[in-house]
Amino acid sequence: MLKQLHQTIDRGLRRVENAAAVVSGATLVIVMVLVSADAVLRRGLGRPLTFQLPLSENYLLVAMVMLALAWGYRRGGTIQVRLVLDLLPKPLADRIMRVGLAASSIYMLILAWLAWGPFYRALIDHEVIMGVIDWPVAWSWFWVPLGCGLLSIRLAVDATAPVLSTPGHHGIETPGTEIL
Repeated sequence: MLKQLHQTIDRGLRRVENAAAVVSGATLVIVMVLVSADAVLRRGLGRPLTFQLPLSENYLLVAMVMLALAWGYRRGGTIQVRLVLDLLPKPLADRIMRVGLAASSIYMLILAWLAWGPFYRALIDHEVIMGVIDWPVAWSWFWVPLGCGLLSIRLAVDATAPVLSTPGHHGIETPGTEIL
């Protein structure tokens, strides 16, 4: 019963992670188009896109990175030094990995909580970055607690999995069967 519950939670989380990764990829394309258009218009016509830099650096790039965190982790985008773990007996290595995943999940949850504070304060206080366009500060912070929260949930789901799997090699998926 717990295994089935875990699989249901994992499947739902995968859908959310995949959607976030698609938004992240779309954000990358938007950034590339805006930067390229700005360069062409600035150099070719002397008419730059004055909104491009603040939009890209304060909103789009932050969203791109933060929304892809959980998906990237799940697909194996991590650096692991497994020398010691590979020398230990498997049951002990699995326990150490679960403790590490749980600690990482708690850490990412704390980061999400700490990032929520500046977002909420900026939202309530209507903070803006003044310029040609007054940019609301809150929405540049929004992506940080969202991305950290998603990664925290993914780490917790992996830490409590009935069968421990390394990132990029989750038990439910087989390589090549999942689109994202």
